[in-house]
Amino acid sequence: MNTLNTTENQQQQKVKRLWWVFGLRSGLFLVELGAGLWSHSLSLLAGSGHLFSDLITLGLTLLATWLTKRRSTTQTVVNQNRRIEAWIALLNGVSLAIVAMLLGWEAIEHLQAPEPVLGLPLLGAAALSLIINGLSLYLLQNDHHHDLNLRGVFLHGVADAASSIGVMVAALAVYFLNWVWVDAAIGLLVALLICFSTISLIKDSLRILRHQSA
Repeated sequence: MNTLNTTENQQQQKVKRLWWVFGLRSGLFLVELGAGLWSHSLSLLAGSGHLFSDLITLGLTLLATWLTKRRSTTQTVVNQNRRIEAWIALLNGVSLAIVAMLLGWEAIEHLQAPEPVLGLPLLGAAALSLIINGLSLYLLQNDHHHDLNLRGVFLHGVADAASSIGVMVAALAVYFLNWVWVDAAIGLLVALLICFSTISLIKDSLRILRHQSA
């Protein structure tokens, strides 16, 4: 009984942390999108695009958690839950890879024809993004090793944090050196980083699905 209560409490805490992360990233998405449009920054718009993908990921993860909570714990149902989680994780990985390819293509076009970028709003948004993404990673650090979907959410957060650092570098280069091409270069780098971060998630999801169908 105590074990059951402990498991239930852990599940509730996990869902609570996910909702906190969802709220933080929703606010950050609006800030990055607005600042990206204002400053004409591709790297910042890339970050907001990735955040939008994050929100879809978080919504699907919360749905998977809710489905798991409502179902019984027989072996058949446990296997079904794992299959659901694997499909959602696979969707997360594929959606993230698509976002990365679109952003990379846009970055290449901007490298060929750089556009003026405002450095100051870029820097402020990047600093805020780094703080919020750091907090999100802290909230998820204890769970992502044991849950495939939380691992997907955590990887999104890591890519977001790396994106924030890149945007900050771009902002400093634009503001102090007027190197507008750096913004597109950072956008391309972030797109590549996002793409690489999805490989292990997609592989693990496919492995579980193959095992479940065997």
